[in-house]
Amino acid sequence: MSNILVYLIQVTSIFSVLYFIYILFFNRLTFHIINRRILILLLPVSILLPILSNLFPVLSSKIIEVPLFEYIVNSQNHQVFDSNQKELASSFLNFNSILIVIYFLIVIVYLIRILINTRSIFIIKNKSIIQREDGYKLVFADVPEIFSYFKWIFIPKKEFKKYNQQIVEHEKIHIKLKHSWDVILSEFYISFFWFNPLLYFYRKSLKSIHEFQADKGVLQKGIKTSQYMELLLQSLEIQKPNNLYNYFNQPILKKRITMMTKPKSKNLSKLIYIVLFPVFTILTLAFTKPSSTNDSFIKTINISNLVSNSPSLFPVKNASKKDITSLFGKFRKNSIIKKKVVHGGIDIKASIGTPVIATADGIINKASLENAWGNLIIITHANGYETWYAHLNDFNVIKNQKVKKGDIIGFVGNTGRSLGPHLHYEVKQNGKRLNPLNFIK
Repeated sequence: MSNILVYLIQVTSIFSVLYFIYILFFNRLTFHIINRRILILLLPVSILLPILSNLFPVLSSKIIEVPLFEYIVNSQNHQVFDSNQKELASSFLNFNSILIVIYFLIVIVYLIRILINTRSIFIIKNKSIIQREDGYKLVFADVPEIFSYFKWIFIPKKEFKKYNQQIVEHEKIHIKLKHSWDVILSEFYISFFWFNPLLYFYRKSLKSIHEFQADKGVLQKGIKTSQYMELLLQSLEIQKPNNLYNYFNQPILKKRITMMTKPKSKNLSKLIYIVLFPVFTILTLAFTKPSSTNDSFIKTINISNLVSNSPSLFPVKNASKKDITSLFGKFRKNSIIKKKVVHGGIDIKASIGTPVIATADGIINKASLENAWGNLIIITHANGYETWYAHLNDFNVIKNQKVKKGDIIGFVGNTGRSLGPHLHYEVKQNGKRLNPLNFIK
């Protein structure tokens, strides 16, 4: 569920950056064809870039494993977690689930609204007089004004015998340029990313471009600019628009007049569109998951140069197998979960401060205080091996340090969930716990 939220945030971030670039650099230019294409491309680019950059469904590139050192009897791979950790994880998941449910409920509301608006247009059409023309249809219906929707131009019935040809020409440009497809695409995008306030400004920008193109197309047919602007002023009425169709009386009259009287942008101004290339490059780099973290890079490089050997030394200096107090696989009752568990390593008794040694060459993956483990050291070795040293009194190494077999890495202690001074020692290969005694020579 969290992956969906991450993806939605990523898409919104990319869209917002690109739309801001459009407003800052391209909004005032008269290259309406280019601007329209840019606005439409914002939608698929923002949706696909996170996916192509391997961001979905990855939440993070690093997983921290801090399990208890005991297994439940019925599943040796099942890890026991602290009750507070479980409650925290559970509440976090519940919160995310609630957010996802709310998100999809609102998406459904938006989609239903699109269906209702579309259905209302079809109902009006079916009750109307339709006159076929070349490439479009005139629909004389019970509507307050002229508007277009795909190949239909809706005209008020009262204007059946005499309608304004210039306004119809305006709507014919919308049909010719297929503006309705842009509108439908943007409405579906808004339905899924409704929480982004910039989308409602985006919708206005897109429809402004549509009107600029339609106005330009009408003026190119020889109609005087002053006469056309007078027609705009005469038809000005405040209407509650349906977002699914284009209509002559858009509430951007000042912008349309400004654009009609504005000198055409010079071709040299097209060079400003080059700014999109570095922006796309930066976004691609910013939203691409790195192939490895610094730590994993260090491990990969250094481990490959280490001697390929298994952890074969006894981990406590000057101690031997007779000092082992708890064997691997031994069943015992856990006082916290009140169930029998299996021991995932060996316990070795020793005085506090007794040196603990690396049982094979490796890299220090962890050297920190970790809840029930107490002071814990994890060493990564060649061939997928790991060794764990828990309940230490102190450290003699730091994270990412290279160590050799026999080096002193820490000292026996009584930290974490421990009933007395000892070392809890584990051997893993590819994440699976193994019996350390099978390796000790």
